[in-house]
Amino acid sequence: MALAGCATQSPGPVGPISTGNPRVDPVPGGEGVETGDVDSEGMEDLETAEPSGPYTPPHMEGRELIRAGVMLPFSHPNERVRQQAEGMLAGIELALFDFADENIVLMPTDTGGSLSQATMAAETLREQEVDVVLGPLFGANVQPVRAALTPEQEQTFFGISQDPVEEGAPVIAFSNDRSAASYGAWLASIAPEEEVNAIIEYAALRGYDQFAFFGPQSDLGVSIEAAMQNAVMLNGGFMLTSAFYPASSNNPNTEAEYFAQTIEAAVANGARIAVLVPERGNRLRRIAPLLAYYGVDTRQVKMLGTGGWNDPNVWREPSLRGAWFPTAPSTDIAEFEARYARMYGTPPSSLAAVSYDAAALVAALSADGELTSEELINRDGFMGVNGLFRFRTDGTAERSLAIMEIDPTVADGTGVKEILPVSPSFDETIG
Repeated sequence: MALAGCATQSPGPVGPISTGNPRVDPVPGGEGVETGDVDSEGMEDLETAEPSGPYTPPHMEGRELIRAGVMLPFSHPNERVRQQAEGMLAGIELALFDFADENIVLMPTDTGGSLSQATMAAETLREQEVDVVLGPLFGANVQPVRAALTPEQEQTFFGISQDPVEEGAPVIAFSNDRSAASYGAWLASIAPEEEVNAIIEYAALRGYDQFAFFGPQSDLGVSIEAAMQNAVMLNGGFMLTSAFYPASSNNPNTEAEYFAQTIEAAVANGARIAVLVPERGNRLRRIAPLLAYYGVDTRQVKMLGTGGWNDPNVWREPSLRGAWFPTAPSTDIAEFEARYARMYGTPPSSLAAVSYDAAALVAALSADGELTSEELINRDGFMGVNGLFRFRTDGTAERSLAIMEIDPTVADGTGVKEILPVSPSFDETIG
């Protein structure tokens, strides 16, 4: 198939950008980047046609095209962000080779490292009559991009449009910050709140009736704790306690000791308690043993995590044996990663599978020659590499996630096993 306008170079090595933190636009030079520092080459080949009506490559003249804009930070000053963008574009290309016909044309545009550049890129795509946009990556850019894609309305002297309001091209963005979502701007990434909903529901269905939170005093920590409070309430549980420690602290001894005393007292009274710790990597491996040291008996108290626990280094931590965490279906992800590596000669970035699913969805829904927002909110949902998902009318994505248990005795030696697979369908009663 033809992918006019795509980058011709293979993406370079890709650094991981976690799905567990809202992606805010980093400050040029690397300061304020939540996911590390980034470098990219080869994006000079991305050519944007002058905005002079519908973009149609010469060899595609006469076809009814679906113009798919791709808005990613290919020239961002942070190297890892640039590498992530290249890896995501590779995932999009791979999906279109797998599922699309020859009438989809990709139109990659560079959002750089600023809101103004992202907005200008969106305005260019609007003038080229793009049908759908994949991107942007950062939450701060999502609504400005959506606004820039919406055609200007003719106003009366009273400021009221005399014409029907045109919606503009649907945006399928890759931020996981739910505040960036809206009808018309759909978020394809796995939001932390969805992970919390999945793990709390699973624990509640298995008899855990009291819950506790131990996490960092940060924007992310606060939002996850709020999501946990809501999930516990919806599942008929009781929120026993929430304890926060300074986000910069690697050894919150005082907070861990006080928290452990509360948990220990509740266990002594016969409560079945599950504790959520939304940390990852080395910080998790330092903090989890602290709770055990101060008296949280992990043989009686169920430890719960988020997607950041999907890490072989975490699975080797003795205090987390038997713990549960949510993730995308491991078999499908492994197959995608192997195929991506064969195609591009490098492992995929953490968001390559998400961008693959988004592009595959566009290919499927545009097979009839058009793609509308109404099609994107199909209640049956869509099955992708990252499992079953569907978009809500507020732009967020509801997901069915797998549940994993840390178990060093598993026969395959991985240290983890799947104890609940991704559901093949959504329950009709879910709102």
